[in-house]
Amino acid sequence: MNPLYLRLDKVAEAILKAPELASDLSRLASLACTSEYHLHRAFNAKFGINISAYARQLRLHESAYKLAFRPQKRILDIAIEAGFGSHESYAKAFKKHYNQSPSSFRKTPKVEALHQSPQITSLVISSEKGSSVLMNTSHDNVNSTPESGTSENHQLDVSVIQFPAVDIALMMHVGPPSQIMSTVSEFIAWRRENKLPPSTSRTFNVLYDDPNNTPPESYRFGVACQLLMPSSTLISTPSSTPVRTSDAIETCPSTDTNHSSLTTTTIPEGYCAKVRHIGTDAELGAVVHALYHQWLPDTQFELRDFPIFLERIRFFPDVAAHEAITDVFLPIEAAK
Repeated sequence: MNPLYLRLDKVAEAILKAPELASDLSRLASLACTSEYHLHRAFNAKFGINISAYARQLRLHESAYKLAFRPQKRILDIAIEAGFGSHESYAKAFKKHYNQSPSSFRKTPKVEALHQSPQITSLVISSEKGSSVLMNTSHDNVNSTPESGTSENHQLDVSVIQFPAVDIALMMHVGPPSQIMSTVSEFIAWRRENKLPPSTSRTFNVLYDDPNNTPPESYRFGVACQLLMPSSTLISTPSSTPVRTSDAIETCPSTDTNHSSLTTTTIPEGYCAKVRHIGTDAELGAVVHALYHQWLPDTQFELRDFPIFLERIRFFPDVAAHEAITDVFLPIEAAK
């Protein structure tokens, strides 16, 4: 392939990390080692979308998260943070992209849209003779879940720690991974009502199933936060008695929510293999795969009877997606 088309990947990555760079053609052209005259045409030829449109999609996607999950922010402030000069221009672009006004989206978020982050794939691949040919592509990564991703070798910095027991409130998502954001949205609303913000209450996900090997209708994914008060004081809590650490986590019906899977339980004390991941959720699958397939076989540990789980330390949209920090915990014990 022409070296220019390989260097354009750096341009796309730079815009993904900082959409505001789309207006800095000089810097982007320098990354591609080409002139500003050719940058737009080459980018469009490779990815099938122009630079400004790609950056706009990224900004709109981040703003959609803020509309759904940051109700304290004014729509005008979100519009300005997304790079729009007025509420009107933002509303017009948002409605064109999501077929829904920002205010309507805030009241009833389109969870499918939240799940589909803008992604670009090369339209240009190398033929056997070295010339460029075109291939079909999609701009949406519809399969991005906290456990999806490649199974390529992944270098891990693993530490073995003693994890202390943590009481949690957990909402179980059961169904297609593409609908997880609906459960997340419902859990955030419950969490806000019970005054358990991420700043004071730790945030967890429990990965019960592998999305690559589980029928979509049976896929289970836990959304949870640390309990800081007796469960009997919680609002809309289906069960006031935490599950014993030796019990399997079971779901209990809630009294006033459409979900039937909110419960109080405990992440049990015990040894865990811990990996800190800095980056997007789309890359977490490689970390999970490497723990099971690369790290564990070379140790003298066995797996404890508790699922692999995540703690969200910093997460999108409070930080850029590539700056998110997630601790991955694999429960283990000494081999008998």
